[in-house]
Amino acid sequence: MRAVIPLPRKPGLKSQKNRDICLYYLEKKSAIMAPMAKKIIIADDHALLRAGIKSWIEKHSDFKVELDAGTAQECDAVIESLKSGKRSAADYIAVVDISFRNDGAGSGPEENCGFEIMQSFSKLGVDCVAFSSHDSGGFVERAMSAEIGAKGFVSKNADENVLLSALQAIDEGRTYIQAELVSGLLETRDISQTFTKREKIVADALELQKSNAQVAKELGLSEKTVLNYLSSLYDKTGVSNKVQFLEKLGRL
Repeated sequence: MRAVIPLPRKPGLKSQKNRDICLYYLEKKSAIMAPMAKKIIIADDHALLRAGIKSWIEKHSDFKVELDAGTAQECDAVIESLKSGKRSAADYIAVVDISFRNDGAGSGPEENCGFEIMQSFSKLGVDCVAFSSHDSGGFVERAMSAEIGAKGFVSKNADENVLLSALQAIDEGRTYIQAELVSGLLETRDISQTFTKREKIVADALELQKSNAQVAKELGLSEKTVLNYLSSLYDKTGVSNKVQFLEKLGRL
């Protein structure tokens, strides 16, 4: 007797409908399980730039800019809202300009309080991208340091897609430094390693508004000794004055 091999049955309307229902629920479950892109905070004291960044990000990615701040006071308000629990810090990435005017009035000296803003965001658990035209190795190193806590650094001179790449990397739990800025960062680190312990103490005490006499008094040294240390520090960094030195180290 020959064996009878049953032919495969053509799926009926009912079985096809069941498969469609299964696929629908699988797709719905995947959509629910897929992590939402983090929301963006933009902190920059130039209104047109904030608007341009917001438009570009939302047009070319799934990120949404939910908050923006144009003054240090507005940044403080955002930070307070995160502290109060009204918003979850883990849901945000902050894009922060380093050269933030401390008074928010558009006049007076720039204090680079963007560093302090990033530091405050980072302490709350908000990942930050430093976005600045001050993109020398010293600024990159300081922003990415454990003290400040930024997760990324992008120059304002970079192509817009570089900022999106930084946001995507940070959203995925990685850090990001624009490729063109890495050599400057490594150079700054190499220079810093040549400082002696005493030179580093003097370098850390320097501030733009602080005189050499004030530094000497603070460290318990003579002003002549401080000048000798500064001469050595300037030689090692290839600069000729305090302004250039602080710029080189990202502290101007």
